[in-house]
Amino acid sequence: MRIRTMLTAAAIGSLTLTGLAASPSSADGEPGNPAEIVTGVLTPQEESAVQTAPGSTEKVDMYYEGRKIDPASDWQGANVCVEVAEDGTMQCFDNDTESNKFLATHAPTAQARAGARQALAGAQQVRPTTTAQAVSGQPATTKTAAVKGYSSCPNSYVCLWQDSNYAGRRLQWPTYSESKTRHLDQYSPSFQDKASSAYVNRPQRGVEVYDFRTGLPDPHLFLGAGYSLYPNFKNIEYTYGGSWNDRADAIKF
Repeated sequence: MRIRTMLTAAAIGSLTLTGLAASPSSADGEPGNPAEIVTGVLTPQEESAVQTAPGSTEKVDMYYEGRKIDPASDWQGANVCVEVAEDGTMQCFDNDTESNKFLATHAPTAQARAGARQALAGAQQVRPTTTAQAVSGQPATTKTAAVKGYSSCPNSYVCLWQDSNYAGRRLQWPTYSESKTRHLDQYSPSFQDKASSAYVNRPQRGVEVYDFRTGLPDPHLFLGAGYSLYPNFKNIEYTYGGSWNDRADAIKF
């Protein structure tokens, strides 16, 4: 069964102010008008597919400052972890400059490498016009200053943040020719049931987020493509009441 949740006009207005855009991009690459938020529950067959998707549950290798780290160590102080191989291998960094320098030559696809080079050159095209609402407004430390705002997510990537308004630690995945499913507990305790904002920085192929439940059908949330911004999951209704904030257990990108 699938449930389509329609936002009221007032809700759409509030989401527009915070930079939400869930519709396909316009011809010039800008987000279109805010559209309906699509949520629902999975069928038993769909649940099984998510739970058993290749590469979704295996422990991934994570590296930081040249050494392999234990995902349970909470990234040992890193701020952003990026998938750099289709087997799920992650490289973690203190800031965006370090990340993009590495990805410019080591990202797994030509598109991802180009996005990193574009970000390094400062030429990444500005998508939405709500930059003032995109940052958290919290005092930045040296290590997190470059990891604020949706613009820290390079072109062609899908990014998920621990905090609302694109703040806090970030997970980042490139666009492959085929979709991949990853369970967030593969990356550390920081992200299972902790995601609060997202950016789908590509023109096509949306993203699905899943919450695993016991005794109830698993809810899912569709995040549209088209350079779509989702600044606060608290603004997205959850199937069983409340919001999608701190609910995500897996992502299909």
